[in-house]
Amino acid sequence: MKTLTICLFLLLLTSSAFGELTKDDLRTILKEEINASEKRTREYINLKIDGLDKSLNARIDALDQRIDDVGKNLNARINDVEKNLNTRIGDVEKNLNIRIDDINNNFSWVWLVLLALIAAAVGLPQLIIIYTEKRLGRETRSEIQQLREKIEAMENASS
Repeated sequence: MKTLTICLFLLLLTSSAFGELTKDDLRTILKEEINASEKRTREYINLKIDGLDKSLNARIDALDQRIDDVGKNLNARINDVEKNLNTRIGDVEKNLNIRIDDINNNFSWVWLVLLALIAAAVGLPQLIIIYTEKRLGRETRSEIQQLREKIEAMENASS
């Protein structure tokens, strides 16, 4: 009896295996399997895409950081060059101003020398003329005085 019950039980379990599958049943099973496969494939692809997104975002962030660092470095270098140029330009301006002041001072001396030369060229002949006239005037006065004395002496002698 036990064997009979076991056999019946096993027959009951396998009774569905003896049934026939229709085309609709096969289509339904295939659709479910295809849908499950597509779902697993989409999940896998989404996982891969998420991984790639994270990897690409990390690389983009690293590149952004490098670009920022390069930009900061370039800005610092440009600022240093600008400071150096401003310092050099300031030094050149100071030197030019000093040289221009020296030229102006030398030019002032040149003007003073020219004025002195002009004054000497105009004034010296005048002084010479005045001195000569005074000397001639003295000599003439002394000659006139001598002539007067001679005239008086002659007048005294004739009188």
